[in-house]
Amino acid sequence: MKHRTWLSAVSVSKTLVWLLAFTVWCSTAHGETDEAQSAIQAIKRLGGKVRRQGQAWEVDFHLRGRGLTDDDLVHVAKIPSVGYLNLSRTKITGDGLRHLRQLTTLRRLHLEQTEVDDRGIAELVGLRNLEYLNVYGTQVTDQSLDVLAQLPELQRLYVWQTAVTADGVAKLQKRRPRMKIVRGTDLSSLPSTFPKGEQAKPPKLSLEWVGVSGRAEVPARSENGINVQVWFENQSAETVKLYWIGYGAGDLKLYAELAPGAKRQQNSYSRNVWLITNQAEQPLGYFVVAEDHARAVVPGDEQ
Repeated sequence: MKHRTWLSAVSVSKTLVWLLAFTVWCSTAHGETDEAQSAIQAIKRLGGKVRRQGQAWEVDFHLRGRGLTDDDLVHVAKIPSVGYLNLSRTKITGDGLRHLRQLTTLRRLHLEQTEVDDRGIAELVGLRNLEYLNVYGTQVTDQSLDVLAQLPELQRLYVWQTAVTADGVAKLQKRRPRMKIVRGTDLSSLPSTFPKGEQAKPPKLSLEWVGVSGRAEVPARSENGINVQVWFENQSAETVKLYWIGYGAGDLKLYAELAPGAKRQQNSYSRNVWLITNQAEQPLGYFVVAEDHARAVVPGDEQ
């Protein structure tokens, strides 16, 4: 009996060792090493969001992590396979971007309204998979365009309110004719919808629906902010039209018609205004976009 008990204990011990080794292997295979987990916890304490999207990580500081500094970026560098990084409106400078040199899986990088400069952009030359870069409201000049021209996958570049000139953009465009370079703030310069898989689940935040009976009750124009995604959903019993109210003169631009129950993932900027009308162009209500991804539900008559 004692012999059998001893064998059982050995068997259990071996099983526990195997399970522990398997758990460690799985964590390592998915980039969840102890160092990565510590870094994720540090990022969350700084106000950042971290989540897995497929095989890549998304790290976002733009809403609650605005106190982020250059030294704090060391935590991001410890997470393998970062595909999306939003540092907009944080306190980082060009010096901090040295921590991003090893993020070779990075595809989208938001640096809007930071103190990033040409010295910082030079640190990005090794990001061979970068597809999207937004440097709106930074200190970047034409000097950075020579660096960005070397990024083989860069498809979209947003440089409004920087020191980048029309001549600099023209030269870059000649070298990279397929690259979309945006110097203005017109929403039409953005793709209508986010890339597939950018936001897999509907956001928790909901925009306020403001019902109206006429155009005079709707804001005259949109204001500009940071790039976000809006999930429109028509819960009414009629087909509605989705209009973006432009900057300046406040011209209307039709983006979609939504049948009852239809949904649309729409690119926008915070502080943009979206007008909903019926098929006869009669205004029904509007939404003002928040500084984070959000749902915008057109209510039914009973709501």
